[in-house]
Amino acid sequence: MDKIVFICTGNTCRSPMAEGFFRALGGEEKTGLTAASAGLYTENGLPASANAVAAAGERGADLSAHRSRQLTAETAEHAKYLVCMTGAHYDRLCELFPDCADKIFTLLPEDISDPFGGDLATYRRSAAEIDKGVQAVIESLSR
Repeated sequence: MDKIVFICTGNTCRSPMAEGFFRALGGEEKTGLTAASAGLYTENGLPASANAVAAAGERGADLSAHRSRQLTAETAEHAKYLVCMTGAHYDRLCELFPDCADKIFTLLPEDISDPFGGDLATYRRSAAEIDKGVQAVIESLSR
């Protein structure tokens, strides 16, 4: 099955929430794509931040089992879509994987600010933006 991979910096906040929302909203069934997430600058095995788990949980996504993954060339090459949280992530992915440029997108036209280290209200704001973007992605890919 083809994959949609959500990308952020550390794969402990924004991209895990996007992956979780995609699943919780039935995105895998509606689009035929398996959801995954990865970080550009992370180490493998870190849990999602506590506030990301809480904010995502309030919107029906369970991140409790999430562990961070570093984006690899193999993951990028085999993904059908690479969906970034910011324009800077987009630029970096295009630089690292120029052959993948046609499948790299940003989740929303505007950057989703990094809630890392913020309070629950900050994570809730990011979760709302990410949820909106994921809903739009599912709708556009389900047509």
